[in-house]
Amino acid sequence: MQRLRKYAVLFIIACVIPVSISVNLWVNHWLNQSLTVVEPTTLVIPRGSSVSALANELVRQKLWRGPAWQLTAYDRVTSALPIKAGEYQLVPGITLAEFLKDVRSGKVYLRKVTFPEGWTVRQWLARLEETPGVTRSASTLSQEVLSQQVTGGDRALEGWLFPDTYVYTFGEADVKILQRAYQAMHQSLARIPRPQSDAALDDQSLLVLASIVEKESGQADDRRKIAQVFLNRLAKGMRLQSDPTVIYGLGKAFDGDLKRHHLRSDGPFNTYTRLGLPPTAIANPGLDAIKAVLYPLPGDWLYFVGRGDGTSEFSLDLKSHRRAVNRYQLGMTP
Repeated sequence: MQRLRKYAVLFIIACVIPVSISVNLWVNHWLNQSLTVVEPTTLVIPRGSSVSALANELVRQKLWRGPAWQLTAYDRVTSALPIKAGEYQLVPGITLAEFLKDVRSGKVYLRKVTFPEGWTVRQWLARLEETPGVTRSASTLSQEVLSQQVTGGDRALEGWLFPDTYVYTFGEADVKILQRAYQAMHQSLARIPRPQSDAALDDQSLLVLASIVEKESGQADDRRKIAQVFLNRLAKGMRLQSDPTVIYGLGKAFDGDLKRHHLRSDGPFNTYTRLGLPPTAIANPGLDAIKAVLYPLPGDWLYFVGRGDGTSEFSLDLKSHRRAVNRYQLGMTP
């Protein structure tokens, strides 16, 4: 009887092993088949999705040639890890096995959005409005509420967003991206060594002046000189007389043509009519503009004017400045 049982077990093993090997070979064959991806694309897996729902979606989008039940059956037999919600990238040549590994490990697709130096908060919000995959709400909030949500206080947001490229995942809120940019500016300010000076600017004043330097600079080589001009004028109690501050104050009313009556019309951002710095920054300055204010190029210049090629002509006195304006702005020969 025992010998009979032994033969029966051997017979079963002899039957099962080939079948098991065949099944494994078959499974590995279709697991290692490439999905039908012609060009890079993404697939969003909603929260709470099952493997069955994923399989049906792959078939629906014609990304998987096999029947959906194959993937569902494989998942049930192997008792694999659950899939994780998110957006996943599919590239030509990716196999089903590689894709399953990604969705089980949560290797979601990372998107990027870039904000250049010198952009205003309004421009940041416009960029976020057109950025795919972002959950939008910031543009619907008042300036006060948006500043509260981003800064956690009543600080004006302008100037406090660090220009950079930010990585985000599908569905991330635009306010969250702004919060990260706000923290990045704090961290950047903390990392910059400060000069030892009794006239050192606080962070708010630093960012306000850096934003003006950012908007006034056509060439990187001129930044430190322009910063010194404004610092010299502040020290002497002179008005800054910066066109970009006036333009910022005009807001949406500015049509691209700054006229003389704009310079004479008083307002909080008109540095032709008011002394000192404007109440807030006029843009979000980059690191180089901030460093230019902290470490300006020593000199006694009080004026500068654009040469028309992106560079600036600097003058020590009003008489020299007027000659420069006649030459570079009005086209008059000396």
